[in-house]
Order: sequence, then C-alpha cells, then structure tokens
Amino acid sequence: MRSPALTAATRFGLGPEQDPGPTRESLAAELDNPRGARIASLDDLDTIRERYLAKDREFRELARAFRKNRTDETEAARQEAVKARQQVMREVEAAELEARYKHGVTTATPFLERLVLFWSNHFAVEARNVTVRLLAGNYEREAIRANVTGSFREMLHAAITHPAMLIYLDNWRSIGPNSKLGRRRGKGRLNENLARELLELHTLGVDGGYTQADVNELALALTGWTGAMQPRPKNPEFDARWHEPGARTILGRKYGQPGQRQLLAVLDDLAAHPSTAKFISRKFAHHFVGDQASDDLVEALRVSFVETDGDLAELAFTLISHPDAWSAEPTKVVPPYDFLVSTGRALEVAELPPRFLTQVCDALGQPIWKPPSPAGWPYKDNDFLGGDSVLERVDFAGTMVKRFAKKADGRTLARELFGDDLDPFVAETVDRAEDRHQALVLLLMSPAFQRR
Repeated sequence: MRSPALTAATRFGLGPEQDPGPTRESLAAELDNPRGARIASLDDLDTIRERYLAKDREFRELARAFRKNRTDETEAARQEAVKARQQVMREVEAAELEARYKHGVTTATPFLERLVLFWSNHFAVEARNVTVRLLAGNYEREAIRANVTGSFREMLHAAITHPAMLIYLDNWRSIGPNSKLGRRRGKGRLNENLARELLELHTLGVDGGYTQADVNELALALTGWTGAMQPRPKNPEFDARWHEPGARTILGRKYGQPGQRQLLAVLDDLAAHPSTAKFISRKFAHHFVGDQASDDLVEALRVSFVETDGDLAELAFTLISHPDAWSAEPTKVVPPYDFLVSTGRALEVAELPPRFLTQVCDALGQPIWKPPSPAGWPYKDNDFLGGDSVLERVDFAGTMVKRFAKKADGRTLARELFGDDLDPFVAETVDRAEDRHQALVLLLMSPAFQRR
C-alpha cells in the first residue's frame, strides 16, 4: 500500500516528489490558485494570427506577381515567402512546446497541471493541419488553462468557439443553405463533424439521448462559427453571412436567438444536461483512479457536478476528498507525456529542445497535440502498453540521463523521492546497478514511476 503522500504525488500529480510530498490539503490549496495553471509571456491569439497573416499577405502578393511574370526571380521570391510563412508556424509551435514542458517540470501546482492535461485531452484538437499546428498551444492556454478551475460551461464556450477547434473539426467549411452566402453562391453545405463530436465526446456522451436530428440542428446552429484567420471586428470567429437563419430545436428545446447567441444558448443547456454530468463524472474518475474507479466515487462526482453547476474546482475537490480515490491500487500506466514530465521533475531537467521533445513524444507513442481522433488519447489502465512501448521508455530514460542529467545519482534519488515507500526489491536493484546511469534508468522504469 502506497503512502498518502506518494499517492498524492503520482495519482494526482506529476510523479514522485522529494520530502515533504503533497497532501490532500496541499492539493486542495492548488485549486484556490488558478494562476498556477497559466503560462505567461507567450503570444495571445490576435498576435499569433497577425504574425501569420502578415507573412501570408506577402506570399499572396508574390504569388500574384509570379503568375503575371513567371521568371526565376519571381519564383524564388515566392518560395522564400512560403518558407517565411512556415517559419512563423514553426517558431510559434516550438515556443509553445518548450513553455508547456518547462511549466510542467517547474510548476508548484502539479495537480492543476494534471487537470489541464485531462481537459485538454477531453476537448482534443489534432495539430496536423497547418493552422491548427499554429494555434494548438494557444488553444490549450486560452480555452483550457484559463478555465481549469472555472465552470464547465465557461470552458465549453471557450473550447468550442476557439478557431483551433472550429478549424480542426471542419466547421469553417459549414455554410447554412439559407444563409446570405449560401443563397448568393448556391453553395450552402452543412458539415456535421463538430456538432456530432460536441454531443458525443464533449457533453452528453454516446448514450446521452440525442438523435441524428439533434446533430443536424446543432450543425445549423454552428454555422457562421468559422474560426477564420482573417480578423473581423467584435467577434473574429463568427461570420453572420454564413449563419443559417431561423430557430433550431435541439433535444426538444427551441432556440430562436439570432446569430452567435443561438449557439451560446445551446452550449449553456448542454453543459447543464444530466447526461453531461454522468458522462464527465465517469470519465474524470477513470482518468485519475483507473478502470477500477468505484461507482460510489463516480456518483459523488456526478452529484458535485450537478449541484455546483459544473464547477470544475469543486469537481476536483470532490475527487481528492473521496476515500475511494486514495485506496485504489496503482494500476494505471503513466501516459508517455506524463512520464516525460515526471522524469524531468525527478532529474531537475527544466528545459529541453523543442525538436527533442517532439521526437521523444513521437517515439513514446503520444505526439503532443496530435491525438489519434477527436476522442483524444485513450485513458484505460493499460492503453499505453503494447508493441515496443517499454523499450522506448527505457531508451528515453537512458537518453535523458546521458544527455541532460549528468550529476544525479540513482541510489540517492531513489531514497529522496520514495523514502519509506521505496520497495526493497527496487532499492536492492538500484544499489546493485553497474553505474550511476544504470541506477537512474532502473529507478525511472520501476513500477512506482510507471504506474499511478
């Protein structure tokens, strides 16, 4: 049986901590410090958008010049403009990756960071599209981190209306058939991707009681939310010319609000729907406690969600206040990114090159901001075991020790991190290691590091 301190550090935090470790009270105190989840000194959405658009305008001008006068010089200028536009994306992405990792390793509020990772995966976006790659880090900062201790309704609003989500799930392609643009061009075409995932993955759940008619009506309410990169006054994410006019009926309720207010009213009701409370509570419990999360814990979370109108800080407090969240055995394999961060914290490696971060996460099987589907990364106990995953973790641990942790000693660190929780077999194995390097790798690959 793990001590409460080790359980707090691994199940609710980012890996083993040196004494004194976290307590239930210190975890609760983190929930009163929402700023602990924020990452400062990175560009806001408007700045990122304008940086990219400035290079995009240059590219378009040079592309027009090339079409008018096809010479080696105009072609070379056009290619340079393409590279300059791509460079903005790479610079923004690199800064976001570096900042995310550094924050995880250095934060004094690891429980908040775990909550950020949960909600970022719940409202997953896939950064393979160029524009989503540009915006994924900002999306996590402005939609998730800024609302991680707020209400589910606020986070739902921020996530669904952020351009990263709108572009990722193709809502920018969705034009109301009877909208001004749809009638004028005769190109009204509806895309249901975001509407379907909003109901199935973000709120009600697959068994939440919605129908195909609800998906269709919600898709119509979502028209106009384009997430376009071209900034417009008041609300750059919404273009009334694309929006389908008229009232919508969703889950038996009529929504006659005009323009962008229509979707916001729908989101309010979805956030408060009983099926949403049920779906979120079970997923939240299983993410932190594992497949064995008790029905009592799930029900306590559901009641908290309903009674507090989806207060996310209260939901997290209910989790750490329930005895079943502490008594369950540590059976859940630590996801690759979490293992990366816990290793960095243990070895005190606060900075890593962005390219190395990308390569490591790709090799470990969890590319940053690139989940396999809109459902995000899987969260069952052994989902990250399989194939060469264990060997990849060993390789990563060895690389971290060789390249970035040249002074740490595995024998000493084992006792500093685990104290009385140090398994005698692990202690003996580490003590018998051939050298400092091998001792550290054995420690990082021990069950106490790999399962929570």
